[in-house]
Amino acid sequence: MNLSAGIALLLFACIGNAAWWAIVVNRTHSFQLHASCLKFVRKLHDAGIILFPPFAFWFMGCGQPGLLHGGFVTDLSWGLQYTLFVALCGLVPFAWSVARWQTRRPPKELLEVTSQHFDVLNQHQTDSEKHLVCGDRVPFLARFPLNEIYRLEVTRKRLRLAGRQSPEGESHRTIKVAHFSDTHFLGCPGQRFFEFATDRLCELQPDLFVFTGDLMDDEALFPWASEMFSRLADVAPGYSILGNHDWRLDHSGIRQGMIDAGWIDIGEQQMTARVGDVTMLIAGTETPWIGNNPIVPSPKREDLRILLSHSPDQRNFAVEQQFDLMLCGHNHGGQVVLPAIGPVYAPSRYGVKYAGGTYRHGQMLIHVSRGLGAKEPLRWNACPEITLLEIDIS
Repeated sequence: MNLSAGIALLLFACIGNAAWWAIVVNRTHSFQLHASCLKFVRKLHDAGIILFPPFAFWFMGCGQPGLLHGGFVTDLSWGLQYTLFVALCGLVPFAWSVARWQTRRPPKELLEVTSQHFDVLNQHQTDSEKHLVCGDRVPFLARFPLNEIYRLEVTRKRLRLAGRQSPEGESHRTIKVAHFSDTHFLGCPGQRFFEFATDRLCELQPDLFVFTGDLMDDEALFPWASEMFSRLADVAPGYSILGNHDWRLDHSGIRQGMIDAGWIDIGEQQMTARVGDVTMLIAGTETPWIGNNPIVPSPKREDLRILLSHSPDQRNFAVEQQFDLMLCGHNHGGQVVLPAIGPVYAPSRYGVKYAGGTYRHGQMLIHVSRGLGAKEPLRWNACPEITLLEIDIS
């Protein structure tokens, strides 16, 4: 084997190894595991990705006869051959993920998308105002070049769904749902960023707000959340569930705080509501972290069935219960979306398949919000977002 082929083979092995570790991290974060366990997995991930390249190039490439010295794979020991084979197999899911990202298409029910971006940090002029946007706890990651954690995207998406029960003379009805998620109140971004986002949410003038979990990372900042959600409750009814980061805290207290702010807690519950001329069944699930999936009646006379789920991993349950639309968060759009490759990390059993955006599975639509905050404040090509879903029922 010539030198170029040896280098290429080892580089492909390093990519495959990294792909396997990304799969491990993505899948473990979809289970009900405590933070200490997840941190341990992340440390293994970091070590596995950092240590594999020098290991591979030293033991597989530089030895005698190594792949960089004219040797062949069959010249390596059985252990090294097996390690190389497993690493190279990681190229299969990696290539599949990239191909799926490159060939993705919006569902036919998504009729129109318009977006507006706001550079929240630079919209404030004075240093004191910028400090309030950045927050008091700005880690090194937040200063990373091209970081988009302060760049808010406000998106309007028009969807068309087939109505379940269309009263005589009513051939076209519309319901406007403002969906946002994953505020992760942590101290970065700062309170002024969330005040700006609240202003934009109020301007959308929806029929209802929905929030799909991960409200807090620091309970001392709950006053921020209370102010934000109280303002929204004055504009339109709000329905909320909690997420895995809330589960790690006093989630019963957080839930009560949301109720006190005027929001309707829908975790592990279902209810029917009349919104304008639309009858809607709305339900919520916080599994696998809190409670169980709700007990949902069979379709009756409702026009629209919506499930709030922190994670898109409850996809199959939603389809079985004949929901028309599932609204989720949790995956943050991958947070970092690489050119050509796409997102690599999303804490889901489906990996990055539902990183963020609008999808169709069976007869159901799925909308995954990229969220407003993150535990690790680093975003690239996956900026924070709020979304107005204008749902046409015909």
